[in-house]
Amino acid sequence: MKQVITTQKVNCQDCHRCVRSCPVKAIGIESGHASVVLDKCILCGKCVVECPQQAKQVENQLEIVKRALAGDRKVAFSIAPSFVTAFDHFSFGQLRTALKRAGACAVEETAVGAAAVSKVYASLLETADYPVISCCCPVVTRLVEKYYPNLTGNLAPVVSPMIAHGRILKEKLGSDTFVVFIGPCIAKIAEGRDADLAGAIDAVLTFEHLQQWLGGENLQNSDLPEDLSALDTPGPSRFFPITGGILKSFTEHDETDTDIITVHGLQNCMEVFECMSNWEISPRFVEALACDGGCIGGPGIPVSSGTPVKRAKVVEFARQSPDLHLNSPLPLTSLSRHHSATPVIALEPTDIEIREILAKTGKFTKADEKNCGACGYSSCREKAIAVWQGLAEVDMCIPYMKSKAESFSNMVMDNSLNAIIVVDENMIIQEFNPASEKMFGHQVDLVKGTSLTRIMDCSDLKYAVETQEKLAARRVEYPERCLITEQMILPVREHKMVILIITDISEREKQDREFQKVKMETIDKAAEIINRQMHVAQEIAGLLGETTGETKAALLDLVGLLKERDART
Repeated sequence: MKQVITTQKVNCQDCHRCVRSCPVKAIGIESGHASVVLDKCILCGKCVVECPQQAKQVENQLEIVKRALAGDRKVAFSIAPSFVTAFDHFSFGQLRTALKRAGACAVEETAVGAAAVSKVYASLLETADYPVISCCCPVVTRLVEKYYPNLTGNLAPVVSPMIAHGRILKEKLGSDTFVVFIGPCIAKIAEGRDADLAGAIDAVLTFEHLQQWLGGENLQNSDLPEDLSALDTPGPSRFFPITGGILKSFTEHDETDTDIITVHGLQNCMEVFECMSNWEISPRFVEALACDGGCIGGPGIPVSSGTPVKRAKVVEFARQSPDLHLNSPLPLTSLSRHHSATPVIALEPTDIEIREILAKTGKFTKADEKNCGACGYSSCREKAIAVWQGLAEVDMCIPYMKSKAESFSNMVMDNSLNAIIVVDENMIIQEFNPASEKMFGHQVDLVKGTSLTRIMDCSDLKYAVETQEKLAARRVEYPERCLITEQMILPVREHKMVILIITDISEREKQDREFQKVKMETIDKAAEIINRQMHVAQEIAGLLGETTGETKAALLDLVGLLKERDART
């Protein structure tokens, strides 16, 4: 199956937020980057919504739709009734006008398909001798098939409103019609490609994709005329996107009736299915929608108003339409569907293997397991299992990595031969290492919370605070301490701190002076020897009748060059 949700690794910031938000932990971490594990994913879209860096991208089939509109095939659109929650400035009639101007031959509400499906649900409620779980929501269907395979037989043997409407449109307009569904759900993209449903829907767009298209084509215009040419949509089926809407389309539901359950939100759905799996409850019918509030909370809806406001819009939209009863052109056999379990099979490590992984992050006892959830998993043990399965990495443990970093930092500080002193913008000492105490503490104690100005001149540090400039290779002497130093000052803007790193170069300076002294003594000695040799050479030259002027000049030049080089050094 093609990946619907992909990760742009360049944007992924290793925050593990997608892991925390995923209800089935279908996120794998490799080299610090998160990606969706296709076999485990139920396409709820929570990782897409929760990612602060927008690293999770949803497949966009807009170009496919545009090519179809530019081609020879008829193109029809099926629009989910939750449309009213995504576009405040557009009526459905105006949307129909905009899409027809773009080349569509028909634009209808998916509620037409919902009306046909609701009749099947009404029949199941009366005749089924087993608990029936609604399957209008493809996320719920995938959740049951993958994680509650024993309940797969309880899924209603009927297609979703999207598939039903796609088949209705092709029955009316011709089997070659290119049908596009537009709604709030990411999972619909994959549902349209399911092998047993192939051919009903040719492309799927989310409301966000539609918004991008309308904006890009400059079609968003509140002055567009309304196209009211299509048949009116049955009002009750417009309730499908909200919690309780499926039931409302074909029956009156009493909230206190324990035989019929309405549940929304993945965690709540999972709790109901868990209870059913354990035979703790056995309702006649379960209306289950994965998103909070129903489809109006779908990940493909542009961020707008809150759930209560969106629910009110859908209710008002449904009440505006006449209570029609349309006959579906499809036989009931065209609406049926067989569901197959595709359970997620995950191998489990032994307790010994789990303990070995836990030990890598310093967890040797139960008390060491903080279960803070920062890694995205609910417990340290769950994360260790994920590491063994290749879905997580050892260093995802934030407390351990923090402790490790602090340990390394302390090790460097404690063992550094350089004095390291950290002060705030007011020159108040925040931290210092043992080398600092050894270097400056023999006359006055270094104490956290006291001013560094009582120990040394801090004018350069204050300058660094004001300018945020790094000052390097500063030579500073402390005669009273017989101390010669080389200093570096590092301002840390975000923490309003200054780090002073001091290297004791007293011994090096002493050695340099001694070496300088030896060199000068050597030069003087050489000059003395030269003078003696010259004196002897002059006497010999006089006897031989030769001049030694040139030889003397050359030797004196050599001495001069040695002195000049030493001065430069």
